[in-house]
Amino acid sequence: MELQELLTSNSVFRYEQRSDDKLEFMKDMLGRTLNGTAMQPNLEKIWEGLREREVSMSTGIGLGVAIPHCSSEWVEDVIVSLAVLGEPLEFQAVDDEPVQIVVLLLMPRNRFDRHIKTLASIARMFNDESFRKKIVGASDEEQIFELIQSFQDPAKEQ
Repeated sequence: MELQELLTSNSVFRYEQRSDDKLEFMKDMLGRTLNGTAMQPNLEKIWEGLREREVSMSTGIGLGVAIPHCSSEWVEDVIVSLAVLGEPLEFQAVDDEPVQIVVLLLMPRNRFDRHIKTLASIARMFNDESFRKKIVGASDEEQIFELIQSFQDPAKEQ
C-alpha cells in the first residue's frame, strides 16, 4: 500500500522540540499515533516490539529519513504516522546522517508481503530530494499532509 492511502491528517506531526534520544522520541510518536485508537490500551506491548526492532538494527534508511516499524499481534490493521522534525535527530542511519522525517509503520502479524511493499513505497517516496526538502520546509501538519497526498510515484507513471 502507498503512504497516501494509509496516512490521515490526524497522523501527521511536526516536532519543533523533542528528546535527543531516538527511543524516547519513538515512544512519544507511538503514543501520539495510538492516542484515541482501539489499540491505545496495548501501547506498551506494541512499544516492546517497536523498540526491539529498532535496537536490533536502526531503521534510519538514509537521506534524513527513518522508518521505524514492526509487526505485532496487538496491531489490528496497518497504522502509519509521519513526523517532521524541526531539528535533525541522530538515528544511527545507514549513511550516518541524522533524520528529520520519521514514518512510523505498524502492521498486524502475518502480513509480511504487505509490510515489505509498504516499506518499499515509503522509501521510494522519500528518495526524491526535492520532495524531502518540501516536506521538511512545510509550515504545518496540514501542508505536510497535502504534499504527501499529492505525491506522484515516478515508478508508477512508467
